[in-house]
Amino acid sequence: MIETNSIPFNFSYFALNLLGKQMYTNNWSAISELIANGLDAGATNVKLYIESIDKSKSTLEILDNGSGMSYVDLSTKYALIGRNRRLSKEESSEKTKGRKGIGKLATLFLSKKYYIVSKKGGIETAWMLDSTNASDSDIPELIRVDINDVSIENKSVWDSFESGTLIKSVGVDLTGFAEGKLDSLKMTLANYYLLNNIGAVIEVAYKTKSKQKIEFSKVSKIIGFKNLYAFFQTSDGIVENELLNDSVKINADLKEVSNKLRQVKKLSPSDVTKINLKGKRNFLTIHGITKEFDYELTGWIGIHSTIIMTEAAENTKDDPTNRFIRNDVYKANQLRLYVRDKLAVSNFMPQLNNTQAFSNYIEGEISFDILDNDCLEDISTSNREGLSGNDERITLLIELLKPIVNKLINERVNIGTVVRKEVEKIRQEEKEKIERKEQLAEEKRKQAEENKKIAEQQRQEAELARKLAETKQKEAEIARDVAEEESKRKDVLIGSNNSAQQNLLAHELTGVYKNIDSVNKKIVADFKSTDDFERVSEYVVSLKKSSGKLFTIKNQVLKLNTSEVKGRKYINVKSYIKSYLNSLSYKNLEIIIDFSNNPHTSRVHIFDLGMILDNFIINAMDQLADKIIFKFIDEENKLVISSNKPLSSEIVNKDDIFRLGFTTKENGTGVGMYIIKQTCKKFKWEINVVSNTEETSFIIELGDN
Repeated sequence: MIETNSIPFNFSYFALNLLGKQMYTNNWSAISELIANGLDAGATNVKLYIESIDKSKSTLEILDNGSGMSYVDLSTKYALIGRNRRLSKEESSEKTKGRKGIGKLATLFLSKKYYIVSKKGGIETAWMLDSTNASDSDIPELIRVDINDVSIENKSVWDSFESGTLIKSVGVDLTGFAEGKLDSLKMTLANYYLLNNIGAVIEVAYKTKSKQKIEFSKVSKIIGFKNLYAFFQTSDGIVENELLNDSVKINADLKEVSNKLRQVKKLSPSDVTKINLKGKRNFLTIHGITKEFDYELTGWIGIHSTIIMTEAAENTKDDPTNRFIRNDVYKANQLRLYVRDKLAVSNFMPQLNNTQAFSNYIEGEISFDILDNDCLEDISTSNREGLSGNDERITLLIELLKPIVNKLINERVNIGTVVRKEVEKIRQEEKEKIERKEQLAEEKRKQAEENKKIAEQQRQEAELARKLAETKQKEAEIARDVAEEESKRKDVLIGSNNSAQQNLLAHELTGVYKNIDSVNKKIVADFKSTDDFERVSEYVVSLKKSSGKLFTIKNQVLKLNTSEVKGRKYINVKSYIKSYLNSLSYKNLEIIIDFSNNPHTSRVHIFDLGMILDNFIINAMDQLADKIIFKFIDEENKLVISSNKPLSSEIVNKDDIFRLGFTTKENGTGVGMYIIKQTCKKFKWEINVVSNTEETSFIIELGDN
């Protein structure tokens, strides 16, 4: 061996296999890396084919129509582990995904043997790496092979590409991966890239049976179910139509509430305060210099109405294309972080340390390319499936994301509150309905009781009617008796001064008066303690007025001619009262008159006025007064009637004595004072009562002459 001044490093199979196992955790992530290599080569179409008839010995073909690789590219670029593609002006762009130059090791993770077929500049070459029988210390090498020795199962597709690269891995162990798992690969690939941004179509085909036709299908974004309730996007139309329905259902305890469609909340940056999605920030470069860099957060974040499978299935049961899908690959509660359109972190939510309710309902796809800037430290984890450290860029990203996530969670909490209130309202209405039903039943029961009472009342009213008829008959009989007596005595008594005749008239009138008053007291005794007293009160009052007039007639009529007693007339009230009182004489009652000689004229019916005076005297005698004073106050036109007895202590409200039926006497009718009040009203006089411990006074305001 010739010695030189430099010794280049080589890597053994052991080293390469070790690196491959550390960088990838499963076959799908390794396959995704190989597809990324095709995208970095400028491919507009990348096809993945999996033949898994014998799962332990599966075959993979990855075909792209990128720039391809020449012999020089293979020897100086592909075979150089750790080459930074971005340092090449020809290969680098803003979205170039590869940086470390170790993505090619994914092939060694998948299998010990693979082929590389490449087209560039019209030249097609084929190479093989086979470590099946190699020792750990052997140095890996690509061996040129005849292209015809490479059994390309998708030869027609490959031939249609003018340039590109084909990687064929053989003997790939896919044991344990059912066809459903293979289907999930499409979702993995859809999540691994921002499909709307990569400018390429990725297609996948499976073959699990020997005679099965190979059919490629496009990889597209599939959200397990379109039930995002609130949705934030940095710019209009990112993937809105693919992700959202116009409305969703929110689960509730009541079916009628659960089935109600809720309008989806669409949010923009203006709806979230205190965030600048785009701006400049100072960062420390890999050379230790602080420099200002542009940053921009793009993408979308949404919050699901539910992530429970049964509820989600209910939300999309009428749309089989959007059925709920949940497995090891796709999860509905991931905030996927992308850098240069490639997945960097499958779920960034734990970094936010958000413990709010519904935080696990968040799903989104966001891009923050400043995390992989060539001038800044590489913060990718060793397995290339995450970001490490507390880098300032991570802190900035968290700062931007928290208000957005909080806003989405608040929207979900708010609609949850609305749903809960709707449930409470319905339950309250149902409760009230039951209560109304019970109330109605109670009302029916009470109505039945009321009907029973009405029937009883009707019976009592019939009895009352009968008694009233009897009363009217007695009244008619009394009136007839009075008329007969008046007729008998009219001719001989009117205008006669015969004292015997006058005494006879007085005796007869007294008898009629006592008879009427006795009947009236019996009526009061029968009805006073019943609810029907008010109904018969008019008859009681009528009878009392009649008896009162008879009592007055007894005292007056013999002293007057017929013209003096007919209707209402203007009289000297003071003169009449003095004359009337002077004609009366009571054994146990002293009547005192205190009037001046000044006249007071008023239009009255003398019998009604006489009845007022009689009732005052009778009331005073009933109260056991031995003195009653009639005094006229000229300057105030007031008549004051006072007795030397106070009102009964049983009377709380003095005005009650004028109320019909009110009496403190055992056998009283409660009519006399009522008649006084009503007669005063007829004369347009005002009457009031005052009382102290020594006397009771009634004050009548007669008004002007």
